[in-house]
Amino acid sequence: MAGPNSSPELDGSSEPADLSEPDEPKTSRGKSASVLIAAGITLSRLAGLIREAVFAAFLPLGPAFDAFSSAVRIPNVMQMLLGEGTLSASFIPVYSEALEEDEEEAGRIAGSVATLLALVASVFVLLAVLGAPLIISVITPGLRGDARFDLAVSLLRVTFPAAGVTVLGAWCLGVLNSHRSFFLSYVAPVLWNIAQIAVVAGGVLFFGVGDFDGPASALQDLDTNVEVLGEVARIASWGFFAGAVLQFGVQLPNVFRLAKGLRFRLDLKLQGVRDVVSRFGGAVLGRGVVQISALVDQVLASLLAAGAIGALAKAQVVYILPVSIFAISVAAAELPELSRMTSHREIRKRSQAGFSRILFFVSFAALAYVLLGDKIVGTLFQRGGFTSDDTLLVWLALGAYAIGLPPTAASRMTQNTLWSQGDTKGPAKAAIFRLVIAAIIAASTMFFFDQFDTTAIRDAIPTLSDDSERNEALRFGVVGITLGSAIASWVEAYVLGRLAHNAVPGVSPLAPLKRLAPGLVGAAVIALVMRFVTDGLWIPLAMALSVGLSGATYVGICFLRKVPETNLLLVGPLRRFRIR
Repeated sequence: MAGPNSSPELDGSSEPADLSEPDEPKTSRGKSASVLIAAGITLSRLAGLIREAVFAAFLPLGPAFDAFSSAVRIPNVMQMLLGEGTLSASFIPVYSEALEEDEEEAGRIAGSVATLLALVASVFVLLAVLGAPLIISVITPGLRGDARFDLAVSLLRVTFPAAGVTVLGAWCLGVLNSHRSFFLSYVAPVLWNIAQIAVVAGGVLFFGVGDFDGPASALQDLDTNVEVLGEVARIASWGFFAGAVLQFGVQLPNVFRLAKGLRFRLDLKLQGVRDVVSRFGGAVLGRGVVQISALVDQVLASLLAAGAIGALAKAQVVYILPVSIFAISVAAAELPELSRMTSHREIRKRSQAGFSRILFFVSFAALAYVLLGDKIVGTLFQRGGFTSDDTLLVWLALGAYAIGLPPTAASRMTQNTLWSQGDTKGPAKAAIFRLVIAAIIAASTMFFFDQFDTTAIRDAIPTLSDDSERNEALRFGVVGITLGSAIASWVEAYVLGRLAHNAVPGVSPLAPLKRLAPGLVGAAVIALVMRFVTDGLWIPLAMALSVGLSGATYVGICFLRKVPETNLLLVGPLRRFRIR
């Protein structure tokens, strides 16, 4: 249900002009910003995938990982509500405007906002530490009464203070982006991931954290699993905290260098601070719908069989990758440019160019997740205690998620188009509509999926039948949750598209899919063929061949059909190396 929200011309004939060199002077700043943001996000997401691969080996799907996933969910919600996009929407415009007029005044505003954030975050942290049992009971009611509950409570008391630190890291991001220093703030999470990897791997390999006398896949009993792997979960929570401190600390020197007159004292009399506070409430409400959706997912998954929470978390990590790299980066860079435009024609062309760039990449990612997801998930996670059964479970959840990947990514850009026209209520209402639909579908299907016999599916997939140790029953009720999210994302995209079309006539977020359809069909055929051709190969090699050949087919067909985005992959690099 939770998933990020984020397609270009109407007929495919007029948009290439927007991407050509004559328009480059107008858009170079936005494009260079999106490239820097995308580069930072890519590195941080790749580090996140490596982190999840390490966790899959040392802390596989099961009760202990469920407890850990529960303990990091609420801190992530606070981080998103008080920092990240919320802080960017309220703080960056005010601080950027102040920079143009008086750098000393801007420094006082930034310092006062940081002080206010630190105070608010400290209150939330104190309440969370004291009320950890109540919080876990509310967000994961299915954990009450078993061994996972006490473990999740103890982990939350470590991870929540880390969230307070990451909120200040988001403040650093706001300052750096206002000074047009984009890369560092988006690549800083790499250190957060590295710290977790180092702490978990070091604790297990060098300090004997955890007891691995038997295969982790056999530790399905709640008490046994929590007792054996609970130590790994605890050390992972401290890695979570250490990473948050590093992520904040690496940005701070640049903040001090760029922000002149920075003073950490609370001054609510400053007009800039009052402006930030007045905007903050609306931004929190807008972001809050998405975070509530994530919490609803957590609540529903906790009612399913052990492992559902962890499977949902793994699927989300892979699912969010193309959204972050291709949708969020483009949308974040385009919003200020769209806000400066007054002509509907210019806004439409700019928006449609953004939709095209986003959907060109994200649509193939969705296809690969659906048809080749077992090879992708197996390559990333299937080692140590992460079995082929776990791969199947995460693939099914990811495949259902991926059905809604194109509209989710396009919605990011659609929201920005509406925000540039001053419409913040429309996207919020669409998000609420999405939340309700996703919850209804998830609640009505997840228990059916949880009782479904998966033996036939498991035995029909050769790459998933190589384990001697197998669970007798594999539950995949989590697929009902991700399927609800996918269906709801199409509904939300339709609603947002209608709103955007009314605000800016001619805007059609999902129109580029028609142009991309032949390439997607060709790629799907190759992907299905490669499933049989690569049967029996080492999973990473099978993944590389299958994804590589189907991707090359997709790009080749799109190039022959003169899809302009292929220039980003083919013509652009050739020009740089002066190859004709």
